[in-house]
Amino acid sequence: MRKPNLILVGNKPPVKRKLASIIDSFDFVVRVNRMNYLGPAGTKTDGVFYEPNWQLNNVYQGGENKDELSKINQLFMREHWYNAFNNWSDYISQEQYDTIEVINESYAIEAAKYEKLTSSIKVLGHLLNSHWNEKYNIHITCLDIENRAYLLDNEPTWIYHKGGGKAEQEYLINQIKLKNIIRIHEE
Repeated sequence: MRKPNLILVGNKPPVKRKLASIIDSFDFVVRVNRMNYLGPAGTKTDGVFYEPNWQLNNVYQGGENKDELSKINQLFMREHWYNAFNNWSDYISQEQYDTIEVINESYAIEAAKYEKLTSSIKVLGHLLNSHWNEKYNIHITCLDIENRAYLLDNEPTWIYHKGGGKAEQEYLINQIKLKNIIRIHEE
């Protein structure tokens, strides 16, 4: 029996014109936080890793696609933000809140050997080391891999993750080499 396919869509802008239809053809689509490039990177969204931290709440006011959250069946969160998510009823229903899957971020932290990982890497580590990997083939797209070390360690918007760029880049490359994930190129 064929295992269905899950794709984790990061927040790198897609260049490939057909990427939206490729993403939307997946059995299960997981997006991250603000779900940047919803549209150019497809519209199908089955799950979202959402981290309602200060920046997401105060700088981005929940994100440009926060209204999409009420339509999502599967939400993922880190335990810290799940416990601190005090204005959740502005975004999601009680049923959605009650069924949030708290990720085990230690999987990615231990594998990458760095604690302040980005949301995409934390949820990827969880997907690879949980029931999701037993059920689905895991794919990724719209994650900057080749420039990740430079991006995270030099761009001011990624200051919290500074020092983790090389660790994340090596983690992603290793997961691809081991065939734990399949990369769909966004360019």
